[in-house]
Amino acid sequence: MKALVYHGRGDVRCDSVPDPRIEDGRDAIIKVTACAICGSDLHLIGGFVPRMERGDILGHECMGEVVDVGRDNKTLAVGDRVVIPFNLACGECDMCHMQLYSCCARSNRNGKEQAEMLGYPVCGALGYSHITGGYAGGQAEYVRVPFADFGAFKVPEGYTDEQTLFLSDIFPTGYMAAENCDIKRGQTVAVLGCGPVGLFTI
Repeated sequence: MKALVYHGRGDVRCDSVPDPRIEDGRDAIIKVTACAICGSDLHLIGGFVPRMERGDILGHECMGEVVDVGRDNKTLAVGDRVVIPFNLACGECDMCHMQLYSCCARSNRNGKEQAEMLGYPVCGALGYSHITGGYAGGQAEYVRVPFADFGAFKVPEGYTDEQTLFLSDIFPTGYMAAENCDIKRGQTVAVLGCGPVGLFTI
């Protein structure tokens, strides 16, 4: 398949790479029908995120059609349209039970290393360095989604990719910012930094 691949600081190429395969019973493989470029991708390309390695596939905002599922995945079927959140979550650990999915204790297979570097681990993430698990990203023709039986959200009939894609990361980020402000009817608020996330917050 074709994918956007990191070759070093400021060096991203469209390469031919092996197709992803099922590695765990909860996995799904999706054929990517839409993906976005996040401002966070610029941090990777600029060399500001540790543990990016030559050959890493970028992209953590994607959606598509399920083409294969692991034997333990009972929630998805081939042909389902799904949107994939940035943060990978198992749905079973204590953090997930508290709905703190970005702190999932199981999805970052390099969480111990991250804790040594940063003082704490966070969840795994598609296409976001080996510090968050080293998972291949979704700026590719196909992507393997770990814990897909919990974290891949089915797209209801009648919604286009353009209407759905931003639920992967950027829209929930802006929404959460607005929600955390506890804005009341009639209040006036200012949003500083009106990039994409700021616009979604508005």
